[in-house]
Amino acid sequence: MKKMARRNRPIGFTLVELLVVIAIIGVLVALLLPAVQAAREAARRAQCVSNLHNLSLAALNYHDAKGHFPVDEDYSSFGPQQIELTPGPQTRPPVPDPDRAANKLGGAGWIVETLPQLEQQALHAQFKPYLDRSWRMKQGINADVPQLRTAIQSQPQVLLCPSNEIVGPRNDQYPFSSAPETPGAPVTVAVTHYKGNAGDGAFELVPAEWPLGFYTYTPPIYCYIGPECFGIFWRYTYVRKGVKLKQVTDGASNTILMGEASPEDGNSDAWSSDGDWAITGVPLNWDWKTNGRCLDAQGQPNPGLCWQLMRGFRGYHPGGVNFAFADGNVRFINDNVNHLTYRALSTKSSDDMPQESL
Repeated sequence: MKKMARRNRPIGFTLVELLVVIAIIGVLVALLLPAVQAAREAARRAQCVSNLHNLSLAALNYHDAKGHFPVDEDYSSFGPQQIELTPGPQTRPPVPDPDRAANKLGGAGWIVETLPQLEQQALHAQFKPYLDRSWRMKQGINADVPQLRTAIQSQPQVLLCPSNEIVGPRNDQYPFSSAPETPGAPVTVAVTHYKGNAGDGAFELVPAEWPLGFYTYTPPIYCYIGPECFGIFWRYTYVRKGVKLKQVTDGASNTILMGEASPEDGNSDAWSSDGDWAITGVPLNWDWKTNGRCLDAQGQPNPGLCWQLMRGFRGYHPGGVNFAFADGNVRFINDNVNHLTYRALSTKSSDDMPQESL
């Protein structure tokens, strides 16, 4: 029998078949990529929640040991201005603090105080020799003190949210970015993505007309220079020896303890009393990059032009920001939260907010 002749058939794909396969793969990738990104963001957000939970538990454990939340120690050579929590005289300039020598203030913030509760005893030991003296411009910020320089550059991961790409250590954070004793030589420091809640007062030197959506008291109540504010952490909490849980009369589960922030404000150094707190007078996740006050002559955003408005809470998760409350629980607050409701969550007492502001 004659063998049947086999048809000659080319091996491989035709151009059309190849293009079809590539198109199918492209569609599958396009479908899968958002799911992969969402899964990654979910993991980052979970880690962020864990960090906030650990920080809030550290602050609560500190409270159990000391009887009050950790305090901030002002780093300047002046005491707080005598401002009132209700409208009243708030224009007296700062005066030298007569208790500074007795208090042995070191300028450290509440994060330094909670390092032992965060299992960072070794890092706390590096800070300890400098916590009973002024380290503002003398002990390692602008002077050559290697141990303290090493300490302020140490960057614990618990202070960093994985969703925020602006990480430390960095050299663009005030006051370390401004070194009067050594001009042009900013100091590298660790940063924090989590700040204590100072309440709903203003930061400092509020512009004559705040952007739409902002609120401050009239006259302004500045958390930066005042001995009192409506939250739990601010620059002069040492004056009142720290806030106690019994003073949180709105309820621990209804009062923000700390929340997410970002070093893009230029004021998020982790260790000093100047960079570890934020206010809710600034709307949540306020978009400063599109506000005219923050744009330079070329239309480029520059936070230095609107630094008074930069001290709010902000995060990098879609739709909102994580906050830890004074009972240790962490909750996600949506970007579109009513601003007055948001402000109320930051005050420790329902009597804090004047009735005309509600």
